[in-house]
Amino acid sequence: MNSIKPIFYSLRTRLYLMILLPLLVIGILVVLTTRSAIEQAALTTMQKDTQRLAENTANRLGTQTEAIQNVYKDGESAPAYRTLRDELSTLRVQSGVLYAYMLNKTDSGWIYTVDGADWDDQDYSPMGTEASFDADVEAKLIAGKTVNTPVVHSEEWGSLFSSFTPIRSQDGAIIGYLGIDVSANTLEQVTDKTLSDSYRIVIPLFAAVLLLSILVMLRVVNRLLRQTVGIKKGLEEIAEGNLNVHVKRMTKDQLGDIAELTNHMTLRVADMIGEIQQGSGTLVQSAKTVQGTADTNRQQAEELTRAIREIAAGSMQQAEQTEQASQLSEQLGAVMDEVGSCVSEFAGMSEKLGAVQMQVSQEHKSLLDQSRDNARRADDLTLLSQELDEKTRLAASISGQLNDIVKQTQILSLNASIEASRAGEAGKGFAVVAIEMGRLAQQSKDSIQEIEQILGGFVEQVERMNGHFEANRTGANEQQAQIAGCLETFGEVSDVSGRIEELAERLTRRTQDMQEMRRETEQHMNDIAAATEETSAMTEEVSASADEQQRSAEELSQIAQQLSELSNNMELAVGQFRTEQTPSSELAAVERQVS
Repeated sequence: MNSIKPIFYSLRTRLYLMILLPLLVIGILVVLTTRSAIEQAALTTMQKDTQRLAENTANRLGTQTEAIQNVYKDGESAPAYRTLRDELSTLRVQSGVLYAYMLNKTDSGWIYTVDGADWDDQDYSPMGTEASFDADVEAKLIAGKTVNTPVVHSEEWGSLFSSFTPIRSQDGAIIGYLGIDVSANTLEQVTDKTLSDSYRIVIPLFAAVLLLSILVMLRVVNRLLRQTVGIKKGLEEIAEGNLNVHVKRMTKDQLGDIAELTNHMTLRVADMIGEIQQGSGTLVQSAKTVQGTADTNRQQAEELTRAIREIAAGSMQQAEQTEQASQLSEQLGAVMDEVGSCVSEFAGMSEKLGAVQMQVSQEHKSLLDQSRDNARRADDLTLLSQELDEKTRLAASISGQLNDIVKQTQILSLNASIEASRAGEAGKGFAVVAIEMGRLAQQSKDSIQEIEQILGGFVEQVERMNGHFEANRTGANEQQAQIAGCLETFGEVSDVSGRIEELAERLTRRTQDMQEMRRETEQHMNDIAAATEETSAMTEEVSASADEQQRSAEELSQIAQQLSELSNNMELAVGQFRTEQTPSSELAAVERQVS
């Protein structure tokens, strides 16, 4: 794997790929374009052939106007139907098309009239079978034009394309339409045969062009690579320090120019190194002189800085302590401000609590009054319900008395009937009265039973209503007791709120006194800090001047050391190159050649 990577990323491989890949892509595109063009040409040719076949057949059928009209009139039973179907079937067999058929446009839509299928074909389209067209095809057919369709795919008929043309009578009137379907398999056979013939010409021609391109590519690439290898070897020797290298120019393109420029660069670098060698000695002497001066200045600056720092140490310490005290005072003030804010907020919340307590107490008092009214109403309803219960029971007892009266009436009616029967003809009128009295007694009994049922249900409802009234009265009493307890609790909350307000006022006064004391302390601390800052500022100015002088001395010393190291490094670097003194005339000649 490691040996494959250098080969893949080499310039030779990339040049080959840059030339071969476009050729291969062009070849693939040519093959694909050839196939598409041949398919389209085959489809166009077959469509034109099918169109000519349809138009010629339609012209021949146009001479049989009377037969076609008889088919429209009598249907498949007409003798002309068999003649036309045989003619279309013969056309289908001789021309090799898939289907041949006649159609007609009626008020209800398009229909098949004559299908050119074999007589033993059970799947033929009987006359009157519905047909359908695209809107564009239908419009062109109605306008009297011949229409060719592209290849379509149908689950029922398979892949095919069609040609439709109107059938005109001798006087030019349209009497029907002819349709011919051609299978796409025929188109594929023609396309495959044409493609095979085309590939026998295109593939050898492309192979010859590819081979010729490869030969030209190998010649050009090898020449470029020889020049590139020469430049690479020359640059490698230059990188190793050999400036006596001369790269040979092998091509007349940009690579050859690079080879000439490489030689020119080598000569220029050799001259620059010679000049550096001459100036490096002078640089070493200057560096030593600067180093001595810098050492003396640095020692004096260190002594001055040490003295000033001892003077400034005490002043800085005092300033730091004063600043710390001021910061602590500011922090204390911030804490006191925060405490004051909390106390103010605490007092405001206490006032809001008192107001809310008053409002809730008033609402609970109102609720207590309403609860008492509800309790009184529940007691009144309970009393009314009890009275209603008693009256209902009284009505039930009266109903019992009425039942006794009805029974006695029935007995009296029975006795009257018996006496009327004994009296014979003289008692017939009395017998009728007795019968009516019995019927009336029976009706009264039925009515009294219904009244008893209604009173029984009414008594049950009154008893349930009494139970609900009693539960409501008990709940109202419990609610009244709970509201009274809440009012007592709110009274205690009011007392606590008052004490909280007094405590908040005391805290506010104490906080204000502490703020006054803090401001006086800050004033004293600011005075001390101002005096300390003045002293510290003067000390810092002197210390800064000393530090600046010391830094200048150190920088000068560092520059001297860097100069010394740079001169030594330059001597070492120049010593790594192997050069020969090149005459200026030879250098000028190279420059003219490059330009």
